[in-house]
Amino acid sequence: MRFYRIDHIGTVAPDLDSQVERLEGLFGFRRVREWDNPAAGTRGVRLAVPGSWGQTWEVLAPSGDGSAIGAYLEEQGGRGGLHHVAAEVPDLDAARTELESRGLKATAGETGRWLEASLTPPEHGPGVLFRLRGPGDLGMCGDDTGKPTKTSDAAPAGKSLGIVGLDHVCQAFMDREELARWYADLAGFVKVWQTPLDEHPDMADLVMNIPGSSICWEIIMPRGEDSFIEKFYSRSGAAAHHVTFEVADWDAAMAACEHYETPTFGENSGSTDGAAWRDTFIHPKQTGGVLVQLFWEERPGVWVRSDKIPPGAE
Repeated sequence: MRFYRIDHIGTVAPDLDSQVERLEGLFGFRRVREWDNPAAGTRGVRLAVPGSWGQTWEVLAPSGDGSAIGAYLEEQGGRGGLHHVAAEVPDLDAARTELESRGLKATAGETGRWLEASLTPPEHGPGVLFRLRGPGDLGMCGDDTGKPTKTSDAAPAGKSLGIVGLDHVCQAFMDREELARWYADLAGFVKVWQTPLDEHPDMADLVMNIPGSSICWEIIMPRGEDSFIEKFYSRSGAAAHHVTFEVADWDAAMAACEHYETPTFGENSGSTDGAAWRDTFIHPKQTGGVLVQLFWEERPGVWVRSDKIPPGAE
């Protein structure tokens, strides 16, 4: 099984309209498709992410009776959050066979044209949920009934974060090398960076490229005593920890947060090879249940160092 395209990041929100309004305003996303499909149990909106290679951000809410999205919200205590990552594979039947051979439970979607599965090694319990489809299909979220939304390609009016790309999704796991080997073998992810084990006192990370996509996959594991990752893992398991966006202008991004009364926390700054970088986080309470990281770098590659593969990392 190989991924050849990430289609979208799927989120769930108890209040679809207010969440979309926040994404269009602060985040500068543009809605491109919307639908209400009671038969599939969802209503939703797709939004284009500035700087992406065709990837979108999707917000889902329940529609009709017996909605699986409604059941998910109930399980989450009414809170929204990151629900799934959607990818295309060359052959959906072959993907199902591969998943089942590895002990991964694959559930067919309502239309039968897509699969849903956690791709984390099954002995470690559920991880990030993926939705997989063959080339050219819609209908993964009930959006096959949706209508395109006519919007301008121009930047949204007013202040926004000035996002220039969706950089990566981050997953927590207890052993970064184990999960990296698994994703490489299962879906063709390619390692592009890992920090030295002793670089940070409470964590170590590893970054992989998802073939056919500008999006990377980061794996963070705990180190030392009282690691925030270990606390997260004990609470949520091998779940998505955060999603990271790059911004074009740091001061403008912070001004947009202030304009929309959106606090940030955990800011870091520094320089690599003489080029400056900065990063910070927006709390899930401000983003519909998804922890968001923002970063700016003076020169490409100095923050995440994704342009370098250190010796012995492969």
